[in-house]
Amino acid sequence: MNYIEFVRKFENSSVIDIRNVVTCFNGIDRRRLYEWQKKKYIQRVVNNFYVFTGRPIDERNLRIIACRIYQPSYIGLESALAYYNFIPEAVFQTICVTTRRNTIIKTKIGDFRYRSLKPDLFFGYRTIEMEGESFFVADPEKALLDVLYFLPNADEKAVLEEMRFNSQEILRRIDPDRMRKYLSLYGSPKMEKAVKCLMEVCRA
Repeated sequence: MNYIEFVRKFENSSVIDIRNVVTCFNGIDRRRLYEWQKKKYIQRVVNNFYVFTGRPIDERNLRIIACRIYQPSYIGLESALAYYNFIPEAVFQTICVTTRRNTIIKTKIGDFRYRSLKPDLFFGYRTIEMEGESFFVADPEKALLDVLYFLPNADEKAVLEEMRFNSQEILRRIDPDRMRKYLSLYGSPKMEKAVKCLMEVCRA
């Protein structure tokens, strides 16, 4: 394997997983990776994941990278709310939900935050295909439910008003049947109260 072959194979990848390199080239000499990093051809994101140095990285790339470097995970919480235009503020971390432990991964290309959710609540996400790659993002209803789940005192109107939700967009995009279905899986009266309060805030 030489660098030209490497680029030809992975030039359209947002992030390069060394396991895929091993599969494509029937193995890999780790000294090559060190050499290419030293020459600033590539840079390490985390162990076994690399990006090409100097390539522009946009929100799509960050979402793909976030879901790849810490699996299983999906784009959720404030990052999902921003994706659906449910909140006006920009989010300066890529935030994911995972069944693994809470962690923050700080890298040269951006910070990735992962919030742990128990496995029986790890559902309600979809695959987004873009330019030959994909990432997972919470459904609009699940994004809101996860926020309410983690938000202290989410069943209080004043707390929800502080979130400055884009009410019109939420009411336009939310599927009431799917919301009820997902909510039932939480089995929580407090969550039911929080959702009711959220809808009241959005309709006010």
